[in-house]
Amino acid sequence: MGFFVGQETVSRDDRVVWSMSYSGGVRAEITDRDIFLAIYKFLRQALLDVSVEYPFRGPHLFEQAGMIYRNEVEGALDRFHGVETIARQDGVPLYAVRYSGGLLR
Repeated sequence: MGFFVGQETVSRDDRVVWSMSYSGGVRAEITDRDIFLAIYKFLRQALLDVSVEYPFRGPHLFEQAGMIYRNEVEGALDRFHGVETIARQDGVPLYAVRYSGGLLR
């Protein structure tokens, strides 16, 4: 899980109508398993706090357990791109993912 890529799709009547792709992960210099687990536990909590208006990854800002999640997104459901990051509260970066997607025509 140091670096990953993925894709989400939404289908209607056996036809994919929306998609989002993403890539990124924990910074390469972070190799401690306990830190990895803490980052992904925190990420799961942030993703549960997503808003209905912007259902791309997590909320704009989420803070907990000494970490800060930020999600900067541009666009709307039909066409968007963004970056989500996690940093320690002192600003040290831990994780980053870039994503984009939208309606398929």
